[in-house]
Amino acid sequence: MTTRTEPGPGIDALSMADVYTPAYTEQIERARHEASLLFARVAMTHLFAEGPAAYHPDAEPPAGAMARQPFYFRKKLLDYLADRGELIVQGDTCRPTPELAARARMSEEQFLGPGVTGSPTMEVIKYFESVVGGVLRGRDGLVLLEEAYGAEETQRLWHHLMVDAGPKRAPSKLAARALDLRLRSGEPTVVFEGGAGIGATLREALTIEGFRERTAHLASYGFTDVSRSLMQQARRTFTAELPELVDRMRFDRVDLDDLDAYDDVPYLQDEAADLVIYESVLYDVANLHQVLSHSRRILKPGGWLVFTFGSRGRPGQFFPFEFFQSTLHSFYRAELDPPRRVNPGYLTMAEWTASLESAGFGRFRVLPDAADHDKWPYGGIVAERP
Repeated sequence: MTTRTEPGPGIDALSMADVYTPAYTEQIERARHEASLLFARVAMTHLFAEGPAAYHPDAEPPAGAMARQPFYFRKKLLDYLADRGELIVQGDTCRPTPELAARARMSEEQFLGPGVTGSPTMEVIKYFESVVGGVLRGRDGLVLLEEAYGAEETQRLWHHLMVDAGPKRAPSKLAARALDLRLRSGEPTVVFEGGAGIGATLREALTIEGFRERTAHLASYGFTDVSRSLMQQARRTFTAELPELVDRMRFDRVDLDDLDAYDDVPYLQDEAADLVIYESVLYDVANLHQVLSHSRRILKPGGWLVFTFGSRGRPGQFFPFEFFQSTLHSFYRAELDPPRRVNPGYLTMAEWTASLESAGFGRFRVLPDAADHDKWPYGGIVAERP
């Protein structure tokens, strides 16, 4: 393992210019277009089947994740339609516009055009369309899918939406590039990845030219999740695909909401890690301020916190990108803490900024730029510990 005396590249060297392109924009817009047909069907089947529906956009949510889920799912769908101008609102009730009702009656060929087939993501979302009735009655979307289609098929659907879907590749690329950039310093590097799942970050990093060789600079890699089965799957994957690193990897069950409880895990001690990665998971924690504060404690001075997310924006633009998560009980367990945490699930850029600054991260980069979040909702933040 070689060591450099000069500073390695900083967070300003991270580039995603080749990811956020017109081709990526086309993927995003296609997803929005296809979702508009599916959401029209859902609305007409589950909200307006018996006439006008109640609509209270400023209603207070109930307490508890299980009670919040049907409340927020219904609210988000109605807010989506209202933002698109597809509701006729009269007092505390609403009804669909004729255009919305007509779209719901269209076949996919009529809507997409002759000979045009839906994307793989559209096909996956149709599975969730089939369980919306149960979601609106307060049941968890993944549980409903497993009951209807089995655990193996549900795992395939989840993997596609969270890892393989075209728009979702941007967050994993961001996390992977930050990891690779950190290794380019040539210095021994300690990494803690929380909520690592099946290893999307490392798998994406393996597509970067020279990354496999640069893993020689990894002193240790803490690969963690709360799911034992996911970690077992990841261990098998990396034993086969990255055997030269496995002996420096630790596969530990770690609850991000309890990071101060692991006094026997080396990379979770004070100033132990050079890089902390949360790929599409940080918005799921219960106490965001606590997790960010512990992440700062764990990092060495000059270390990086990298996390990815969908950035909450206008409902009419954003809801297609949190439809799946919005069916899950776990998406609503956040302890709200205004102004740092106003929304359960995905946060706005203002919430992320307030949360990072409160936890002691004064310097950070947002990718893509916040001004582009309506156009490109998936991205992340790289923050540097002072």
